[in-house]
Amino acid sequence: MFALLLILSCEAEPASDEDCPLTTNQPVQTADHATIALHHHPGRGAPVLLVHGVSSNARFWDLDAEHSLAVWLVGEGFDPWVMDLRGHGRARRDADGTPQLSGWTVDEYGTADVAAAVAYVRSVTGYQKLGYVGHSMGGMVGAIYVASGHDDLSAMVMVGSPATFDRDAPLVESARVALGVAGASMFWIESGAGGEIAAAFGTRSPVQVQRHLYNAEHFAPETERRMLRTIASPMSRQEMQHFARMLTHERFESADGALDWTAEFRKVAPPTLAISGSRDKVGLSKIVAPWAEGLPGPAKYLDIADYGHLDLGLGEDAERDVFPHIAAWLAAYPPSSGGVRP
Repeated sequence: MFALLLILSCEAEPASDEDCPLTTNQPVQTADHATIALHHHPGRGAPVLLVHGVSSNARFWDLDAEHSLAVWLVGEGFDPWVMDLRGHGRARRDADGTPQLSGWTVDEYGTADVAAAVAYVRSVTGYQKLGYVGHSMGGMVGAIYVASGHDDLSAMVMVGSPATFDRDAPLVESARVALGVAGASMFWIESGAGGEIAAAFGTRSPVQVQRHLYNAEHFAPETERRMLRTIASPMSRQEMQHFARMLTHERFESADGALDWTAEFRKVAPPTLAISGSRDKVGLSKIVAPWAEGLPGPAKYLDIADYGHLDLGLGEDAERDVFPHIAAWLAAYPPSSGGVRP
């Protein structure tokens, strides 16, 4: 398998951000005139959309050849498309080169960004449905997409994605306070700088806040540094305000508070797998498990021992401990094609 991965992909140092020669990057405009980016690892199987979490980017699912769900899925017979939501990664700027700095909430990620990505992948591949894998907020925005009336996802995998919130959890409550203050006083938070500092100091840092986000035992030192330098992306004011309200109200709700997105998703959900790590302090088991409760069709919840939040996708052994569960779920509920790939 490892030899196959080296053929299908390549390792890129984050400083150069060079892409493998077999991959492509495609900017896509959304219905509300923002820009997203799709990073494609061509495969011969059914398409799968991979979406990153809050303050992250597409490199979470595609860090390098040895830490990439996208590369691994190609080897398992899928066709992965890795997405940068507006304002993240390769979508930091819009189509005319203007920075995308603010003006959207989490709702727009689901109703506009995911919608544009799914429509593009369907048009290119000829598939009527595709699989979906979201990490943390990436699972949440997929739920918004489905709850907004779309039925073109054959299966969903929520990886460390909160379906609700619990203010009794120390890290969740700390996030609520921090996002509330930042959302009221700042237009933009550039989290990449924090990642650079954490990567530079590593275990020598007197306050290792980043270590609350993953189990460091699952990372080689170089992988940890590369992750911290590469995957961080900014958060905008409205996004921070939206999260602060959700954390305060302890539910996954629309920006105006009118909709409980989790409840709306449950009415129409496709087959859904929810995954948490037993040591995850963000996607706690009790707030991830509800994704698999009360659904109209197949659903499953899986708690993976000793995993934190970020190592579910980037840990050295994620290919052994996490990825097979994702692939098995996608394979059990495959996308239907409207013919064959053009």
